[in-house]
Amino acid sequence: MVRPLIFLLLLLGSALAQNLLALAPQGAVAGFYLNDLRGSQSLRGLAADWKQSGMEALLNRELRQQAGSDAALLGIAAGGLAAALYSDGFFVIARPSAEAMKVLRRDTKGLRPQGGWLVGGDRDLETGFSRELVFFASPKYARLFLQNRRGLQAPVRGDIVLWAAPPQDLIGSLGLPPRTNGAARTIRRFSYAIQLTPGGYSEEIRLDLNPAADPALASLLLPKERPYNAADLPQGYAVSTGVFDLSRFGAYLPGLLREFDVRLNLDLRAFGARFASVTVPGPPPASDGRSEAILGHSLIYWELRDPATAEANLLALLQSLAAFASPEGQGGFRVLGNEGDFKAVEVGLMGVLYYKLEPSRLVIATSKSALAASKNPPWRNDPGFQRFRVRIPANAVGYTFSKQGAILQQQLGSLRDLLPQTIGNQGGALERDLAQSLNRFLELAGQRFGLGLSYAVVEGNSLVSRGFYEVRW
Repeated sequence: MVRPLIFLLLLLGSALAQNLLALAPQGAVAGFYLNDLRGSQSLRGLAADWKQSGMEALLNRELRQQAGSDAALLGIAAGGLAAALYSDGFFVIARPSAEAMKVLRRDTKGLRPQGGWLVGGDRDLETGFSRELVFFASPKYARLFLQNRRGLQAPVRGDIVLWAAPPQDLIGSLGLPPRTNGAARTIRRFSYAIQLTPGGYSEEIRLDLNPAADPALASLLLPKERPYNAADLPQGYAVSTGVFDLSRFGAYLPGLLREFDVRLNLDLRAFGARFASVTVPGPPPASDGRSEAILGHSLIYWELRDPATAEANLLALLQSLAAFASPEGQGGFRVLGNEGDFKAVEVGLMGVLYYKLEPSRLVIATSKSALAASKNPPWRNDPGFQRFRVRIPANAVGYTFSKQGAILQQQLGSLRDLLPQTIGNQGGALERDLAQSLNRFLELAGQRFGLGLSYAVVEGNSLVSRGFYEVRW
């Protein structure tokens, strides 16, 4: 599913809170929190959709029947939760609902007062209760918490935050060969944050690097070139442009693999660094689940330095894919002729792909629908794209503009057809009711999503992506 669906399902799960994160001991290599979103104006519409669809009543009924009072544990993070992972343990703290707190207290034995908390557990897990909060932790971090050695902070801020940093001591203990060790130490930290806004939500993704560990890898991940201008590409549901130098990657990867006695003959010198893709409408899968194109409906663009060599490399790759995707006696690789100025090739059971070579660019259409869309008007004529493109900074090394609502509605159409097939004739009343309620909810929620834009920039030794997405809360 596309990002909007993942986002709304995440919000309808447990709600976590940053203020709880500060109670965790410092030194975490990874962490996660979701702010306490109870009563959020932004989520009232989604909550109404959830109730109107029947999903809330259906799930509550079934959970009570199946789990009894233990179903109350779904409220373990009703008022917020924060989690921290350390190289030698973990710490989780939550503000449960009153019902969930009763179940937790009932199932925890041997509670004793300590530091203002009631604490119980064993050599592997400590559990502690206050009037509103509960924590679960490995013994070391439970002890630090009870000693008031707290104060963990996330590297980014938002209503939903996730971050992780590769433990350097763990990397050192693996005994990796020199180049691989350098590559593993290049990634300093990854972080992801979502912030709700009155008109939708914004997000930030950061990849912090240490170029000194592996300058070649860092230069691939921190490009300096500018991407294709998406305004010149055909319209569709979404368009993405970016920079990744295939030629330099083709020279880098074999050297890394040789440290493991893996020989890879990868010649990508014919390709450049700029690429783009356009996602377009296409027919949903047929009733048997098969699709017109396994790869979806997209136009893919990649910069070329040597068109003739690039075509030879492309055909060799497609022949390999055809052999991989063709059971014995079926499929295979075939050149089918021309479709306008595109060449058509059959690639095993993956179906037919279309490609053409321009003086400095390779264009691939992954389906008939994508091929037809190559003649669409350019994005510069799209009012929504014109409105959003002013947010793209001049130094962007990539960006994506999408009609999220349209993409979601098409995918929901496919889901509506596939769910009954998945359940089949063996499905009972619960399965059918669940499928119908889920479809209703996704249709209602999908109508709330509008346009979205994200862009990537290089800031020092970090690759930073920032996005803005419309949601009619």
